[in-house]
Amino acid sequence: METLSHLELVQEWDEMVRQHGWANLADNLDCESGLIEIGDKLVPYTKNKMTKETLCYTISTFTHYYHYLREEMDIVGLRFAKLILMPPLWLIGFFLRFAKVDQAFTINNFGLSTNLFPKDLSAIGWENAVSTVEKSNPNHAILVRSVNRGLNSKDYDALIDCGFKPMFARNVLLFPHKPIEQFPRRKRRQILRDEKLEHKLGFRWLSGVTLDEEMSARVADLYDQLYLGKYSKNNPRFTPLFHYECSNRKILNYQLLLDEEQIIGVLGMKVVDEVATTPILGYDHHHPHANLLYRIITAKITRTSSDNDFHRHASSGANKFKQLRGGVTNEEFTMVKTSHLSLWRRLNWGLIRFMAQKIGRPLTHKFET
Repeated sequence: METLSHLELVQEWDEMVRQHGWANLADNLDCESGLIEIGDKLVPYTKNKMTKETLCYTISTFTHYYHYLREEMDIVGLRFAKLILMPPLWLIGFFLRFAKVDQAFTINNFGLSTNLFPKDLSAIGWENAVSTVEKSNPNHAILVRSVNRGLNSKDYDALIDCGFKPMFARNVLLFPHKPIEQFPRRKRRQILRDEKLEHKLGFRWLSGVTLDEEMSARVADLYDQLYLGKYSKNNPRFTPLFHYECSNRKILNYQLLLDEEQIIGVLGMKVVDEVATTPILGYDHHHPHANLLYRIITAKITRTSSDNDFHRHASSGANKFKQLRGGVTNEEFTMVKTSHLSLWRRLNWGLIRFMAQKIGRPLTHKFET
């Protein structure tokens, strides 16, 4: 698979956003964005402010810890437990507003579900970057999303040394960095069974494709059916233009699942220094074999990662499904630095962190295991 270098990736991303603006790429990702240096590396940033609009959870801490959680309670069907959990949730919303949590500068944030980090970010690079951001944005909390010990242990330690504190965000699945043939037997058998479904049903994959406008519209529809229709309206609302640009600029590598000539599934893979994640995934929920399409697509992701020697970050969701196929659970954190803010905002951020660590963290583990 042809991939861009990290520098090329972030430059293409920044140029795309500058040319078209977030309003035309994903309307709920509306924020200031650009590039910032960490040592000799360039990474994207987002800069946000408090607003009455409900923004995507990838740029809004308020959405992540309030709106998203409210939706999740309806999805998992808590019913009577919801009556008990709603008062604490309202309290969380109260503290989130008083802490002005969305008045934040987020380093290495693409606005996608998962941010991957370039290799060899130095501790001194992090220190200098954080110092620069703090001086130029004295009223903004400083955040770093998508930090987990499985892939980012050095970055985690460097951020702790810079004064950041971890705030639990979610459990993610990391797959073994080795060929499928070396997976444990039970895990391997599950993947191979999923792969056989493609041939059994007469489907085929179109790989290395450059999307045209018609394909982009179909990809947007398939993504929306899954991420917005089935999961949450607070996920990124990507437009056809976003998919068209990401494909033509090689920011994401798209593969299409075809039933004869009809596109019935899609995956869009992002690779940073041989670590892969798939922020774009979707399938036709009206297809006669819709219940099997997710298995076929995720098997293709695993096969692509295996064949190209990528370390796969499988994000969150469908955790038990992914564990059966080799995924290993890792806690992921948003790293938070607030020491430069007012005492009132620091106290509210402290309460939010406490709730995330002591309430959200154990509840997540309980419902996902």
